[in-house]
Amino acid sequence: MITVRCYDSLSQAAPLRHDIDALNRLSARPDPFSTFSYLQTYLRHDEHHPSGRGMSLWFLCAFRDERLVGYLALKRVETRVMGFRSATLGFLVTHDTDRPHLVARPDDELAVSQAFYAHVLSRRSEWSFLELAQQGECSTLFPPPAGVDLGGYLVRQWPSLENCTIPVRWDSLSGYVKAMSKKFRGNLGRQLNGLFDAGEVELLSSSDPADTPALLELYLGIEPRSWKAQADADIGRHPQRIAYFRSLLEARQPMQISIHLLLMDGVPVAGLISGAFERGLYALHIVYDDRLNRLGPGSTMLLLGMRQAIEGGFGFFNLLSGFGYFKVRWLAEATPLHVAQIYRTGTPLYWRRRFGDLKRRLMPQAAAAALPMFNPSRRAVADALPPPPAFDARQRERMASLIGAVRGGHGVHLGKAQLAAILPLGRARAGSGSPGQAMPARLP
Repeated sequence: MITVRCYDSLSQAAPLRHDIDALNRLSARPDPFSTFSYLQTYLRHDEHHPSGRGMSLWFLCAFRDERLVGYLALKRVETRVMGFRSATLGFLVTHDTDRPHLVARPDDELAVSQAFYAHVLSRRSEWSFLELAQQGECSTLFPPPAGVDLGGYLVRQWPSLENCTIPVRWDSLSGYVKAMSKKFRGNLGRQLNGLFDAGEVELLSSSDPADTPALLELYLGIEPRSWKAQADADIGRHPQRIAYFRSLLEARQPMQISIHLLLMDGVPVAGLISGAFERGLYALHIVYDDRLNRLGPGSTMLLLGMRQAIEGGFGFFNLLSGFGYFKVRWLAEATPLHVAQIYRTGTPLYWRRRFGDLKRRLMPQAAAAALPMFNPSRRAVADALPPPPAFDARQRERMASLIGAVRGGHGVHLGKAQLAAILPLGRARAGSGSPGQAMPARLP
């Protein structure tokens, strides 16, 4: 028989931390976002609920004979709908992560899912709406197990952004690039040639916790020159988000963070933050100076990330969700996902959904638009990007100090010729030509 306990703080569950992490490793899909340390970090630095305001934790743990057999991290958030107070229930971790799910051994998943549903439904007076985001066809949460009765609840299901993951089945970056379509490979080569012609390009990268704080500071310096700052998609948008990433760099974290930085004429212009856990490498965040957009600095960073995945012996490079139209060109496999929504009958959220359903039935619908073959967030702010201010002497001195510290550390520093030698595209143009033939980027 399975019993369920609900903890409203992770400190209460701290005695279980080793069992939690061991169970994650034994599950069908071990991931860094289900580890105890990661959940602690996310809770401490949740920009949407600083210090836990407006949110309460529902950390469900399933036991059989006092042995942990499953867990699920949920949160309860209070809101106002049509003037009434309501509460929603959903996953604790949803942003910048991979497909939240219950964690259990494969043989226990259905029984644990059924036990969690029984617990949540027994407390239905405490919530109006349950949302299960990013669920795929292999989910054991939705559709619910056969023994779960949702009669009397309104259930809705909606498509959501797919997960895109590149299985690593090549033994070299050259072999991976050759597997791309000829047209896409040619476009990448032309962009890389232009990037090498634009200035003195260098690479700085490290996964050493002694180096990564300096690399993160340099990375944050790129963001004001990126479209992400205008679209509120940058790390620097909130102090808690910066603190969250800084916490991920700590040596105690189970996910090892690496940061790649591309420099041009001594100025950081692009970066990639990735996390390694078990057999997987996860692309957590990418940024580039938007003035170099036509030269594809973001593509160069993805190439370097894929090189890390191949040479590091990882089984996959997980690009997370969103922009699937682009990621499949990188040979990513797209996993369709959906959002499951369960409404308690008679609540304000239930009636709002009912009114919405009625409106959609009565109003003529326009033809379904095709999925955009571009980044809509970037397109929305492209014309509004202000010219970035030039770096002052103090900023340049700080950048030089940080770059020098990383070069003297335990990471990798590659000059232009060395960088060209490890990339199977654009090699012929790197380092060639006279200064008069180059296309200077003229970055301030």
